[in-house]
Amino acid sequence: MMVWKKVEAGTLPTEAPVKLWAGNGRGEPCTACEQPILKSQAEYEPQYDGRAPIRLHVGCHGLWEAERRRRGYLPDD
Repeated sequence: MMVWKKVEAGTLPTEAPVKLWAGNGRGEPCTACEQPILKSQAEYEPQYDGRAPIRLHVGCHGLWEAERRRRGYLPDD
């Protein structure tokens, strides 16, 4: 539920990122669920020009993509 609210508020964008980075978490909070992304977890960081960093758990990234798809911003697979 939190992901769609963040998309509505503009905290999570609908447009495609310039680049998508992946690596181990660094303890920073996930932009979607606000829980820390632990070093033992994978972290996705979609890159946007002129925008604060977005950090997501793998599962939260999947929910964000599903919400973007539901709204018509991503094609169906």
